[in-house]
Amino acid sequence: MKIWQSMITMGLALGLASGATASGQSAVDTEQDPAQARASGALWLIEHQGHDGGWGAGAFGQSAGGADSDVATTSLAVMALMRDADGGPKNRASIERGVRFVVRTVESSPLEGPRLQGPEGTQPQYKLGRNVDTHFAALMLGEAIPTLSGDAHARADIAYDKVLTKVVAAQQADGSFDGNGWAPVLSSSVAAQSLYRARELGKEILPETLARSDAYQRKLVDTETGEFDASEGAGVDLYAAASSLRGNSNAAKRAEGEERDRALAAARTSADAVGRDRGGLIAGFGSVGGEEMLSYMMISDSMAEQGGDDWKAWEGRIGHHLVAIQNADGSWSGHHCITSTTFVTAAAVMTLGSGDAIAAHTSTTGEQSVAKRR
Repeated sequence: MKIWQSMITMGLALGLASGATASGQSAVDTEQDPAQARASGALWLIEHQGHDGGWGAGAFGQSAGGADSDVATTSLAVMALMRDADGGPKNRASIERGVRFVVRTVESSPLEGPRLQGPEGTQPQYKLGRNVDTHFAALMLGEAIPTLSGDAHARADIAYDKVLTKVVAAQQADGSFDGNGWAPVLSSSVAAQSLYRARELGKEILPETLARSDAYQRKLVDTETGEFDASEGAGVDLYAAASSLRGNSNAAKRAEGEERDRALAAARTSADAVGRDRGGLIAGFGSVGGEEMLSYMMISDSMAEQGGDDWKAWEGRIGHHLVAIQNADGSWSGHHCITSTTFVTAAAVMTLGSGDAIAAHTSTTGEQSVAKRR
């Protein structure tokens, strides 16, 4: 039985009242194609890139306008531009500038400890956890490095090894990777994704590190009752459900035997809750913020990997929703917690690009597997 089967009949109650018009900007034409919405969002990001190559979210409770660049926001923006580029030269100059910003920051950071240098008290740090810059940097570099060549590739790969060491150093006894935030479950999910990506690229990630992370992801949902442990997600089931779905989908690819069965059961339970939109789960906190957008991205990536009619149903519905709440200038606005326009826009572009990105990723990893067998 497909773990996403129930998503075909999903009826999303996505809280459109909290959309773009609440920001004081006119919404875009809701008949716009999601691909066009993605492209206009990417253009907005390019137009708002800092002189240093980065992007900033600003401090919590303050406008992000003119904020110092931070690694988490920059990494998310770079990945969004990569998805919009569909593997081609589009956005290349901005992507390379963003990668250089992150690499420089990693290089200038101390070897010890899990954290990177940069501004303190940013919206992502305050809401997702103090290690969030490290985790997003690792995830982004894992996506960017295969597209680089020459000295840029060599330099980025050294920084990648350094930041992966920091991700592992951040892991706590329960298998999570972050805390001291409003919804650190999402930061821990990003960390876990970064390690699975590193493993695909041939980096040595100890099995026990992944096993501890997988165990943490499994505990986010009770497969008997269907209830989520949202204690690390501000009491919001959406954040736990998205993290569980993404984490357990990854774990099922690595695990074997009973461990794989448990991961599949947890993913299936999470997918069912999302599919039925149980208790208005998809609305999250009740309005759009960076946390909601990250959750949609994780769900979309997992669904796109599965493919089929369930993915098409989700892609159509989430695409329609994001088009409906996009601002006229191509951006998206957050209305609680991570309100940064840059962060929210980047996550929306990521969500709208899930299908193309997963297809390209599957093709690349398949080619790598064939090469290894040869």
